[in-house]
Amino acid sequence: MKGLMADRDTMMKVCKLYYIEDKTQSEIARLVGISRPQVSRLLTKAKNEGVVRIEIDSGKVENLEEISIEMKERFGLKNVIVADEASDGGTINSIAMSAAKFLPDYVKNGQLVGISWGRTLYETVERVVFNGELPNTTFIPLIGGVGQLRHEYQMNSIVEKIANSFHSNRYYLFAPAFIENAKTLNMMLEDSSIRFMSEMWKRLDLAIVGIGEPISLSNAFKNIYDKEFLANLMKHAAVGDIAARFFNADGTPCVSGNENILGISLDQLKEVPEVIGIAGGKEKAQAIYASIKAGYINSIVTDRSTALQILRMQS
Repeated sequence: MKGLMADRDTMMKVCKLYYIEDKTQSEIARLVGISRPQVSRLLTKAKNEGVVRIEIDSGKVENLEEISIEMKERFGLKNVIVADEASDGGTINSIAMSAAKFLPDYVKNGQLVGISWGRTLYETVERVVFNGELPNTTFIPLIGGVGQLRHEYQMNSIVEKIANSFHSNRYYLFAPAFIENAKTLNMMLEDSSIRFMSEMWKRLDLAIVGIGEPISLSNAFKNIYDKEFLANLMKHAAVGDIAARFFNADGTPCVSGNENILGISLDQLKEVPEVIGIAGGKEKAQAIYASIKAGYINSIVTDRSTALQILRMQS
């Protein structure tokens, strides 16, 4: 009896941390002192036993649904998920929670799935709960790694987390994203493991990507790029990037900024049957709009304000 009460207390604590305090499953695991899979199982059990009940405000949902339909029709998108704004202004968490609920119904067994980086995408991966397994699905990184950046840019770690959530296969890329010069990059592309990964980028069924904000607003790459390189990107009016591939307001790849990256190219990305962008916030609206117009993404998970801003751009 005592053990059952302790289990229920743990379940209640996990549910409060996840649904009320917006903690990720990894954070909850550290706070409660259990493993991440145990957190996932407790959340599932809580829903099955009625401890957690999801209530829907039909007025808000209708509005969000109308925005989703408008975006799909206006831009010819495959899927649009619009998250409501959190009362505390947590746009990233709202988008991540919506994306995490969407992906388990969308990733299919047997697919080859590419993953990029970014904070919203990382938070999404942290929140994915999948009650099954996709043993014939494989997840791969779309870009090399970066040693000194935050965890949301550690590609192999992100791939491992999402592959574990879906009980799927994975391949890692043990190489840096940013290469010193074109000669070194070409030499690296001759390596069999890197060549293998670059060939897999041509065979993707699905890509799940973050979208970066204008380089002038981003702090993510300032410790990697020199001042001349950053100035060059601003000169070419880069409004954003996908996997460190920069583009301007009409979606054209920046002449300077994409040369020495070990990762999928924007042209390759356009060949992927479905590319889901996960991003939001007013500072990213122009980059998302450009990504849609250029055909880099054909599905989007974003927030209400950003979706409305993008619709205004089109009109």
